[in-house]
Amino acid sequence: MPSFFNQSLQFIGITLVCFAIHTVLFIQRYPVYFLPDLALLTYLIYKFRDLDQTVSPIFWAGLALLFGYYFLSPTPPDTSFPNNYVVTLKPFAYLCILALYSRNVPQVNLSKWLRLFLVIYPLVLLWNLFLVHLSENANLGQLMTTRPFFIFENNFEITFYLNCFIILFFIYGEKRLLDFLLLVITIILAGSRSGLLSFAVVCIFYFLSVSWRQKIMVALLAIGAAAYIGKGRNISAPLGTIDRVQSFQAIFDHYGNSFIEVLKEPFGFGIYQKVPGYICTRLPDFAEWFTGNSHNCDPLMLQAFYTRSLYQLGIYVTLLIPILFFLLVKKETGWKIAVLILAPVTCVATSVGGFSNGLAFWGILISIYAYIQFQQPQLITKSALSQ
Repeated sequence: MPSFFNQSLQFIGITLVCFAIHTVLFIQRYPVYFLPDLALLTYLIYKFRDLDQTVSPIFWAGLALLFGYYFLSPTPPDTSFPNNYVVTLKPFAYLCILALYSRNVPQVNLSKWLRLFLVIYPLVLLWNLFLVHLSENANLGQLMTTRPFFIFENNFEITFYLNCFIILFFIYGEKRLLDFLLLVITIILAGSRSGLLSFAVVCIFYFLSVSWRQKIMVALLAIGAAAYIGKGRNISAPLGTIDRVQSFQAIFDHYGNSFIEVLKEPFGFGIYQKVPGYICTRLPDFAEWFTGNSHNCDPLMLQAFYTRSLYQLGIYVTLLIPILFFLLVKKETGWKIAVLILAPVTCVATSVGGFSNGLAFWGILISIYAYIQFQQPQLITKSALSQ
């Protein structure tokens, strides 16, 4: 009983802290997108002393691409809008980090914190909706179209959340229906289309891993989640009306709608290159909504990772990035778990930053660490195991 009481108090305390953090961010709107990369840099410095694994050749491929695009990309044209080219280079930096640090497992017992996050995150989303209701007097219909979040845009958070679920269910083997119910609730609350796509991929693997009774329940819950998001995000609308589809089509138009022309630009137009001005006229509403200026169609503002990479990095490198990530993850976990681990980030890359987002990369890195910890529990300190 004392143990249960202490654990309950700890859970309530952590939940209240998360509510407080979100409330401050909800009110003040501090810029926080750099936090995952700052946390990553801190971890890299801390664990640098433990670097002892064999360096994968992919490290050198990532390093060559990183410096190649930085130094050999054409000079940016003289425009009034900056191009945040660092974001374009981040996938190559992440590949180098993964090749160097994939076996530098922390001595913290990850399972406890993953379970906590699985429960607390949907509570924070509900808290966000409550704050929206208070600040805007929003009714239920308006809340259905709201995109609740904890710290970042929830496309990134859902990617990380899905990785946490994958760890608990597919790596730790904790096949609890409650965890899946929490995942469904989170997908419904978030209302993310790319999150729904990632969820569908995970559901396929989940469906193949449970009993027939659970298969029926999983199918019903998944259909319910899709129907809810379909109503809230209008996913039944014509494909050409979706902003990310429009941005991809605009880039494809730049190639003359010819796949042959796409293949003729093996390394894209360079990381500094601005999207031609006439493309902005195709996306004025999207540019206005996202940047506050209908004339700002910087490649970064196209958002979708594959669209931006197709233009700046070229089709070959765009396809190479997920392949290299897969090879690195597969080396540590095997191909099946690697497919599962990379499914969320691969799907979300159709909509947002994907392989260039720090939080999504953390999901991949922690998944590998959790797998290694599960396979080699001796790597965790005794004090961490007792938590």
